[in-house]
Amino acid sequence: MSTQPTPPVTASTNPAPAATPGTVNSMTGYAHQSADTPLGRLDIEIRAVNSRFTDLHFRLADECRLLEPRLRSAITATVRRGKVECRMSLQRPRPDSTDALNLERLAHYVELSRQIRLVDDSAQPPSVADYLRWLQTPEHAPSAGDAASQTLDADTLWQYAEPLVLSCLQAFQASRAQEGAQLARILQEQGSRMRALAGQLRPHLPELHAAAEARLLERLQKAVQDLPVSIPADETLARVRQEISLLSLKDDITEELDRLDTHLQAIDDALAAGSPVGKRLDFLMQELNREANTIASKSIALSITDTALALKLLIEQLREQVQNLE
Repeated sequence: MSTQPTPPVTASTNPAPAATPGTVNSMTGYAHQSADTPLGRLDIEIRAVNSRFTDLHFRLADECRLLEPRLRSAITATVRRGKVECRMSLQRPRPDSTDALNLERLAHYVELSRQIRLVDDSAQPPSVADYLRWLQTPEHAPSAGDAASQTLDADTLWQYAEPLVLSCLQAFQASRAQEGAQLARILQEQGSRMRALAGQLRPHLPELHAAAEARLLERLQKAVQDLPVSIPADETLARVRQEISLLSLKDDITEELDRLDTHLQAIDDALAAGSPVGKRLDFLMQELNREANTIASKSIALSITDTALALKLLIEQLREQVQNLE
């Protein structure tokens, strides 16, 4: 019996939405969709992992290979970054039992076999298994209009595949957005911890500098006293204080703490703006690490060193999370 293809289920033909403002996407995502169509059962699977660039790979069944350009276009309209693998298959309908036992066709094969034996006396009559195999051969079982015997073209297949592809992309995008929201929350929490560390250190800087200057003054005065030449006390004190002031300027980390706050605010702004933010945040991680290293190199007290090490640990944790963002 001939099967007339019916129109596909109505679905939006708009591309799957890209990230909206304020939405941060993970590069990791997964979605799977399947549907029965007049052409057969369509299955599509999309998965993605981290990558520095957009890297697409397709694992398509033979019948679906002609859709690769359209699949590529649909995915790149949604994905900005990541290694994406798309799998798609089409399981064509098999002849049903009534076709397999078509008596008219069986009679045709019996008559054809009889005519062959009239021409060639040595020809052996077919067995029951031979007749069943012929009846079940795909190119013979369906009539010319059956869905299983249709030669598919890209437009016909895409007519039924497009709604499924868009639905799968929407589910894929939703999974990326869900994980992205969790990562954004982690980044904001880590940023708050970094602000707290810097905030705890900042009020104590004058006290730490005063203590460092007192220690340095004592050491310099002792060193000057040990010199073989005689220098007036007031001149010595003035010169020592001048040197201490210069050293204090070099060791001051106020500027680094200010830049640290600026970079943390830039992270918050990027997360609020939405994807794609991965490369921007990766750059900010480098800047944060630079400030933490400078703070450590300028340390004049154990508390500053401890703070710098704690900042570097948080920055490394942030960097690991940023690697997952689109």
